[in-house]
Amino acid sequence: MARIVTCERIVAVLAAVAVASWTATAAADEPGERGISLTAWAGGAIDRSVTASDGGHRVNAATPIFGATGVGNIERVAIGGAIDATPEVSGDGSLSLGALLGYQQQVGRTRVRALAEGGERRFSPVVGAPLGANPWIPYAGVRLGAARTIPAHGFIEVGVAWLARTDDRLDGFMTAVALEIGLRLEAPHPWNQGTREP
Repeated sequence: MARIVTCERIVAVLAAVAVASWTATAAADEPGERGISLTAWAGGAIDRSVTASDGGHRVNAATPIFGATGVGNIERVAIGGAIDATPEVSGDGSLSLGALLGYQQQVGRTRVRALAEGGERRFSPVVGAPLGANPWIPYAGVRLGAARTIPAHGFIEVGVAWLARTDDRLDGFMTAVALEIGLRLEAPHPWNQGTREP
């Protein structure tokens, strides 16, 4: 078990290093833009954050995940928030609320994002906790994704995203892949208003 957790932490650290390196070496000569993306998404997750009370083995190894994000950007700086849940028929599940901060690069109609993520996650129900108690557990992670508008200057945005999270309190790890659909609202950059494109 300790070996699995150590491997998961190594993967998370390597992902964070890759995001930082990619951000630092990104091309600086492409024009940026200003806008906000509001998306709903759904996918599948491998969640190893919870252990069973009868033996300590990990439970809920595979689960659906549903969420929504709002990410705004000026130039290549992106900031936003996210909410997601992993519901189950039995009533067990979790709810996560987080903040996003990172980098966005425009390549044609496609936006590529590399975001750091931090927030809190609530599990329900929690064995051994007082009735009605749903403790919040802090987590940190990374989120990589790509999205594009349809048509070229339209408002519909579709994309894909991958995320990975860890939490020290539970020695847990979760990773997920999701499909996104939503709205993209853009405006001219305030510094470039009044200038003519070449």
